[in-house]
Amino acid sequence: MVMERKNGETIILIPSLEPDERLLTYVQQLRDYGLIHIVIVDDGSGDAYQWIFGQLRESGCVLLRHTENQGKGAALKTGFQYIEQQFDEVACVVTADSDGQHAAEDVYRLAEEAKRHPDALVLGVRNFSEGGIPPKSLLGNRVTSFIFAMLYGKKLSDTQTGLRAFGPSLLAFMQNIRGTRFEYELQMLISCIQSGIPIHTLPIQVIYENGNAGTHFKAIQDSARVMRVLFSNFVRFISSSIASSVVDLGIAWLLIDILRPMLGEQDYIRILLATVIARVISIMVNYLLNKHFVFRKEDSQGSLWRYLTLCVIVILLSSTGVYLFHTMIFMNEKIAKLVCDAVLFLLSFQAQRRWVFAARRQRR
Repeated sequence: MVMERKNGETIILIPSLEPDERLLTYVQQLRDYGLIHIVIVDDGSGDAYQWIFGQLRESGCVLLRHTENQGKGAALKTGFQYIEQQFDEVACVVTADSDGQHAAEDVYRLAEEAKRHPDALVLGVRNFSEGGIPPKSLLGNRVTSFIFAMLYGKKLSDTQTGLRAFGPSLLAFMQNIRGTRFEYELQMLISCIQSGIPIHTLPIQVIYENGNAGTHFKAIQDSARVMRVLFSNFVRFISSSIASSVVDLGIAWLLIDILRPMLGEQDYIRILLATVIARVISIMVNYLLNKHFVFRKEDSQGSLWRYLTLCVIVILLSSTGVYLFHTMIFMNEKIAKLVCDAVLFLLSFQAQRRWVFAARRQRR
């Protein structure tokens, strides 16, 4: 569909799957707030729902259509691509759900907030301390928010909100984020944090009609996708550490035997050399894996020296911690070593994410 190009407009993007008449009412409510530029993506709803989309098109909405269901993330990307191509200048883009969970007033408020922060992602967050929230929605949000804060250092009370807004400079960025279904929205938050894009929040109303019976979220499949995205970085970090440990141990074992004919009876020197060489190689392997595989920061200048500094700090903290636990509370040294290194492993993950491979977003 060809559309006349508009300048500096607020664009409302609504992905929709098998909507009911509430979507027609909702669109009219948005228009009452002056939000007239509305793009709706039919994500493979089928013929039975085309009368609704037909009315939306006749009322002035832009209608994009997937012939088959591709997922919410894919529908959002289709909308982002269209907006980027068809509008020369956009004041902001607001994404909203089609099931009546987002009040038109809150959509308007979020758009105004996004205009004040054009380089940030603005989230409309719900207050889950209020009543009337389906138990599975409450539990899912709280668990996800807690894990998200632990792993990514950003406390967000509502990581699953579909009401989001951002300026036009982020349109290309949003299209390159991985994910095609519900996990896309969580990956959006993670990608923003990793790229140094600010995330602001704005409280919105909590609306659940009929216990959220109209949701298309599949409890098992979509929850698995969300959890996979949530833990992906940390799992890669663990894998990198295991691989580096295998390299360390393997090279040390190999050198202990290779150096024997050269050093004869000088066992201490032989073991020391094997240990140092293996450790240096494993440290470099771990650095390269974390840079290119875990945190994916190809242009992270100075990260090697920050990484080596962190290694020294971790060694000092580990040895000091073991000593203090052993001498002050008489903990077994081996257990103390296990406890200290487990805690430092988690702290190292955060330090590498926030400092060693910290995001330095390039200005457009």
